[in-house]
Amino acid sequence: MKLTELNHNRRSFSTKVLKEQYETSFNVDNMSMSSTRTMLQKVRGLLSESKQSPDYHNSQASNSYMKLVFMEQALSDHYNELRSLPQPRIMVENEEVEKSQVVLAAQDMVDQVQKMLEDVGQMQVKELPALVSSIESEIGVNESQAYNDAVSAQLDTLSAALKESTAALKNALNGVTGQAVDAAFDAGADMGAEAGMDAGLDAGMGAGEEETNMGDEMPAPAAPEEPEMPPSGGVGRAKR
Repeated sequence: MKLTELNHNRRSFSTKVLKEQYETSFNVDNMSMSSTRTMLQKVRGLLSESKQSPDYHNSQASNSYMKLVFMEQALSDHYNELRSLPQPRIMVENEEVEKSQVVLAAQDMVDQVQKMLEDVGQMQVKELPALVSSIESEIGVNESQAYNDAVSAQLDTLSAALKESTAALKNALNGVTGQAVDAAFDAGADMGAEAGMDAGLDAGMGAGEEETNMGDEMPAPAAPEEPEMPPSGGVGRAKR
């Protein structure tokens, strides 16, 4: 006997008992998988509450409790039977569509960061040279050179950070889509954090050592000089 036939026989037995002994019509044949799962959760919740009640041993033989037992059995068998059946094609297609939407949302984040990188590139190639030329003609050469050096350095730093972020986001997207993931990104992030902590510790220790060395090199205070005594006129009477 197949599992579906066994579930069907048990389900038929449960519904038959509910109808004949407890006068309760309970037909689950036309219930969908989602509605069956929802009702099964409710029935199991009621059974759990009954088992936790103080008078459980007295109430487990009551009609209300036995109805829940047979309802749970019928729903469970029907749900297992539905799960064993091949899913309709439309359900599979809906799942693929939902997965595609999630992947597209992750890809959109990559595209946004990539767009930022392209905007910074436009600033470096087109906007900054034109602005520096305007500053040179309107304000001065020294000012334009100083502005160009400062802004170029900031744009270079921003471009490098965006390139690294774009590569990391693409790597994370590969993990979502099931492609190969480069563990070097995670390792690089951990090493960067550890390097920052080591640098902070070294800086603090270096400052402490400098203070200690400065304290060791301070010269000892000189002993106070004794005051000079006025010259003595010799022993005896003073001259007239």
